[in-house]
Amino acid sequence: MLIKQLNKYKEEGDFEDFYRRISSFILDLKKYMTRSIDAAEAQGLIDRGFYSAEGMLDEIYMDFFKDFTNHINLGKLQIILFAKAVRKIEEKKIMEQETPEYLSTEKLLELELKALEEKFTAQADGDLILYSELDDISHKQKNEIPFNVILDETLERQLTKKLDLGDVLLPSLEKRTIFGALYYNIAPRSKSVLELYAFGNRSIKEISEILEVPQNIIQGILAGLKERFGLL
Repeated sequence: MLIKQLNKYKEEGDFEDFYRRISSFILDLKKYMTRSIDAAEAQGLIDRGFYSAEGMLDEIYMDFFKDFTNHINLGKLQIILFAKAVRKIEEKKIMEQETPEYLSTEKLLELELKALEEKFTAQADGDLILYSELDDISHKQKNEIPFNVILDETLERQLTKKLDLGDVLLPSLEKRTIFGALYYNIAPRSKSVLELYAFGNRSIKEISEILEVPQNIIQGILAGLKERFGLL
């Protein structure tokens, strides 16, 4: 029914009703965009207040409207829109300018998964040391690990829930700061995986289809992140 309605609006050139109908169908997409923008702002990856979920969705839906065809099912429709959302957000991030064009998403995730296999160590007093291997690969991000990133509590709660950490981090400012530093230094494509999982409420299978990467790589990335954050 939805596909028929969207096709009717496309044939009539009615983008307003097309936008209204499709945006009411995939509510998780706006949540994903909003939270991902908030997280990127908190990390200083994009200018605060400069971008909005609504503005990015306008661009995404207009692009989808132009290319829409009725030879599509509802599942594929969601995959396409989330894939467009991931690309749109990545375009806005400073780190995207540092990513070599010739490396595929699958190859980047393989490299990032390998980096996640590096272990943590501890100082003599028992304090956790964050290994810098997480950002040693040249395609990832800045070499300096910041220790002053504290995420919004709403973002924290969504992330800690999806990482199976509960709310144990929230009462401690020290652990919130370490959590923020760890999150900041997740490599770009791995962060896309986590944000689709936590903010977009997408399954491993759906993330695999959105990023066009085998499920075992997505599963490995999430397992590695859960293990790493679980050491806090």
